[in-house]
Amino acid sequence: MAQQTGPSIGVGILGCSDIARRKFVPALLSSDIARLAAVAARDLDKAARFIPAETYAVLEPEELVVCPEVELVYISLPNHLHEEWTLRALEGGKHVICEKPVGLTVRSVEKMFRSAEERGLLLFENLMFLQHPQHAAVKETVEAGRIGRITALRSVFGFPRPGNGDFRLNADEGGGAFNDLARYPLATALYFLEGDRYRFQGVSLDHDGLNLAMHGLAVTSAREVFTFSMVFGQQYESFYEIIGEEGKIRVDRAYTTPVDLANEVRVTCGTEDASFIVPPADHFRLTLDHVCGVLRGKNFRTVHDRSRRIARLAEEMKNGCIHG
Repeated sequence: MAQQTGPSIGVGILGCSDIARRKFVPALLSSDIARLAAVAARDLDKAARFIPAETYAVLEPEELVVCPEVELVYISLPNHLHEEWTLRALEGGKHVICEKPVGLTVRSVEKMFRSAEERGLLLFENLMFLQHPQHAAVKETVEAGRIGRITALRSVFGFPRPGNGDFRLNADEGGGAFNDLARYPLATALYFLEGDRYRFQGVSLDHDGLNLAMHGLAVTSAREVFTFSMVFGQQYESFYEIIGEEGKIRVDRAYTTPVDLANEVRVTCGTEDASFIVPPADHFRLTLDHVCGVLRGKNFRTVHDRSRRIARLAEEMKNGCIHG
């Protein structure tokens, strides 16, 4: 349980999305460090009904980003609105957690982080899965030399096609599998791989201008092979494998680990099974607490630079793929 060291941080939610309702709200309501202050949406009735049995201000988006009771804004809007409302929140003096992708282009991402840094504010791209302790446990296993030098990383995230009306199926709203999913394999690669440069190639499968899948590989400057698959329209898969010269590690449910799941990390070293179980954890709650800790520490540059680098790699990934 996190220990509160000062006044709780007032959080405003901008956008009544499914992920906000199912994942962010429970994490916020269980936090000892942050508190729910307001919910904003164009549909005020929807905002008022969004969190039953809770008391909070119901605001227009323009009101939320200047509300004195809000220190931190969580933005969960269609992707094409991230830049506009992140900038508005920053201009209103608010720290921001923005759902990924924080921006759709490197230019957009740089504009937002420049605005945050000019104002001494935190802009956190919600790469929440990284806060699950299973990934730190995997990294410790790698750093202990259990599987030898890493030679390859395989990352797969795919699920059935989103339902009609979902913004992820609207290219004009920043939809598509690439925009929705690319941050997962890229953040995984940056977390585990040593190479600082990547050479990408692959294929982007599009329909009527909307990307529905992307498959490819990259070779890093450390001679690691990074393969990735991101798909709308298949059986659910969410895993990564790290291949070393002496063994391998596999994590299933890696990117959407349920809060009640004690997850198995499968470690195989020759004929030895060194697998272990990681206890259940709520990576949304852990991310919120992590963000609040960063806010109190005032060390924002490392967080910002990670998302800058991911944005550049995402652009290189996209440009390295042929479209079919």
